[in-house]
Amino acid sequence: MDKASFLKKKIRPGNLDVHPTEKALVVNYDVEALILGELGDPMLGDRKECQKIIRLNSLNKDTNVRLLAMDVIKQCSLIHSSKLPEVEQLIYYLQTRRINNEDNEGGKRFPRPMSSSSLSGECGESERANISNIDAYMELLYEEIPDKIKGSSLILQLARVPDNLLELTKNESLLSVLARLLREDWRKSIDLAINIVYIFFCFSTYSQFHKVIVECRIGSLCMEIVDYELGRYDQWKEDFEQRRKHFEKTTGMSMVLVSNMEGSDKKLKNVEDVLNSEGPIEYIVKGHIDEKNQNVSAADLNRLKEDLEKNRNKFRGLTKKQEQLLKVAFYLLLNIAEDIEVEKKMRKKNLVGMLMKIFERSNTDLLILVVTFLKKLSIFIENVDEMADGNIVEKLVKLLQNNHPDLISSIMKLIFNLSFDVKLRNKMIKIGLLPKLIKLLIQDESQRVTILGILYHFSMDDKVKAIFTHTECVPFITDLILEVDEDQMHSELVALCINLAINGKNAEIMVQNNRLQGLVEKSFRIQSSLLMKIVRNISQHDFLKENFVEFIGDFAMALTQSDSEEFVLEIMGVMGNLTLPDLDYSQILERCNLIPWIRKNLIPGQAEDDLALEVVIFIGTAAADEDCAKLICKENLLLSLIELLKAKQEDDEIVLQIIYVFYQVSKHDSTREFLISKTNNEAPGYLIDLMHDKNSAIRKICDACLDVIAFCDKEWSARIKVEKFRSHNQQWLDMVESINADAMTVSLPLAEEDEDNYVPYLSGDLLKHTMLFPSANVGMKLKFDDGDPSGLSDAISRISPPEEMGRAASW
Repeated sequence: MDKASFLKKKIRPGNLDVHPTEKALVVNYDVEALILGELGDPMLGDRKECQKIIRLNSLNKDTNVRLLAMDVIKQCSLIHSSKLPEVEQLIYYLQTRRINNEDNEGGKRFPRPMSSSSLSGECGESERANISNIDAYMELLYEEIPDKIKGSSLILQLARVPDNLLELTKNESLLSVLARLLREDWRKSIDLAINIVYIFFCFSTYSQFHKVIVECRIGSLCMEIVDYELGRYDQWKEDFEQRRKHFEKTTGMSMVLVSNMEGSDKKLKNVEDVLNSEGPIEYIVKGHIDEKNQNVSAADLNRLKEDLEKNRNKFRGLTKKQEQLLKVAFYLLLNIAEDIEVEKKMRKKNLVGMLMKIFERSNTDLLILVVTFLKKLSIFIENVDEMADGNIVEKLVKLLQNNHPDLISSIMKLIFNLSFDVKLRNKMIKIGLLPKLIKLLIQDESQRVTILGILYHFSMDDKVKAIFTHTECVPFITDLILEVDEDQMHSELVALCINLAINGKNAEIMVQNNRLQGLVEKSFRIQSSLLMKIVRNISQHDFLKENFVEFIGDFAMALTQSDSEEFVLEIMGVMGNLTLPDLDYSQILERCNLIPWIRKNLIPGQAEDDLALEVVIFIGTAAADEDCAKLICKENLLLSLIELLKAKQEDDEIVLQIIYVFYQVSKHDSTREFLISKTNNEAPGYLIDLMHDKNSAIRKICDACLDVIAFCDKEWSARIKVEKFRSHNQQWLDMVESINADAMTVSLPLAEEDEDNYVPYLSGDLLKHTMLFPSANVGMKLKFDDGDPSGLSDAISRISPPEEMGRAASW
């Protein structure tokens, strides 16, 4: 024997776990001692399993889990920093377990978080594996199936230790043997398949080892295994269903879950419920028993029951083992699917369809994994279309009956991704998902942010906004906004409220119980433009505008005192919406000294276009009051508007609102002359130019305003009539020329026919008998000719305030 040279000691960290009774983490690790010879080769070795217990005495329901996990890793050298997420999960489990033990009668525990160590626990780990014996384990892979299972389970033990993975990847012969064995023998033993797939899953948890999996073509093989196992499950289920039908036909009795024996509509459950349920089974009489079935003796009946129950238990045992294989295979595929090209190859092999077939199962861990995988796939429209074809929405709604919090969380995230698709969103509404989401929103705070995102997507449809009025959602989210602190106010919550406020009934609910005052006060306190946007959307509704009178002074003062431009923009929008006849805007402008501020923001380039637009809208609203219209003229704000019009003549929104201000000023006898003459005739001139604008809303207001000017000013009346005649005449000539060209093209073969065959528009007499009327109505024209000024009010009443184009009331 060679002379021993020195002793080498190595510590290998193992799995993490929680203490069964105490608030403590358990760190498993191995101490390996090797006696090396003179040449450095191992002569004698020993290995000892050890544990270290880390007690978390300070852990309580208010503990910051992440900070505590970081501190644990810092203090314990046996835990690598890469295991921070796993440490967080375990500490969170301890934290939640403590709460449940205190609050729930009977000490029911919160389910354990799913980790790599919980995927498959049946690997025959009675013997501890040693990396130095890897060659011996490989030799077992060449023996019979039991030895192959043993060898693969020992190699799996090594693969579950992250420190061993790099060394295992260097052993190319090992990887080759494992891949070949899986490819050739996975149908022969499901335990062998689980062990080998699990070994490669351990590699898949690290991106740098994905190349190994791809080279061994394990991903493609896993897809084949999954497809085969799903088909085998269908066959098992069909065989059992045939046995059950034979039993029912022979005995006249039916299998039913004990928990569903009450309620006749739930007695006859489908095969999945009977097979997957953990509860006991009873047999009940199914309808009327035929005479031929009355001859079944009690002994035969018991035998048939035992045979059916035996087949049910066999099916459940096979299914349990199969689900272990499916779980580890899907997890491996999920890990390597971080490469988009790999994911595309999976999709071509019907990955989405395979995943959706798992919805028939009752294994919660497997369902969580599948839903998580679908969530990842749902970011591509091609996958979403496949999910839609497979009725994904209906299946997810059925799956919501499972109350497992982690599964509910995964389902909500998947539904959120799917809700970007309009068709799927409409289907969710149609099948009644909205009330379920609102109920969950109110009851489960942990899912609140995701559900708010889904409801926000729903609220983008005006028809769906009306559905919210019949639920508890509107008062709940409004109260939630008022109750939570600023740092806890999620953007999804505010966005949903902004959208719902567009609907009148929803807005009415929001102002009840003094909520409007709370919204205004909180938005002022934190200077939140988003909260003020909610207030602005509420102020659009005519029947609610009276509620804002008490705040008008605060709004006006905030325009000059607030430092937030976005906040000021929304306040300006609120004030522009308040078209109240009893509101004295002239006093507001004077007392709050708003004229200089307004003039400053009307200077081209001085303010952002959005703010300038809102200022013009506000002037149009205020100009409805004659005293305020006088003040506007006195302060020469019309001249500022004309300068802004010159600078922004390509912006239809600003042009429309400026023309509307001109129209409002033209309605008052005391300010009409100022609009005509004091603006150096620029205002009427621009109105005439814009009479031919391509925007119909602009043309409509220009036409009404010019009618008022023509009614009151004889000089401009003649010019306006001429311009309108020219406009209509040019339109007529353009139309005739267009039709003439078309007629000549179409009628060339008819040149030698009678003149009566030509289209009517070529007749010269038509123009002689055509009367061109101004665009104003005939009643106004007659009253103008009679010199009756009383017709002015009728003309003015024809135009309502223009809706702001693109005001983006929704989020």
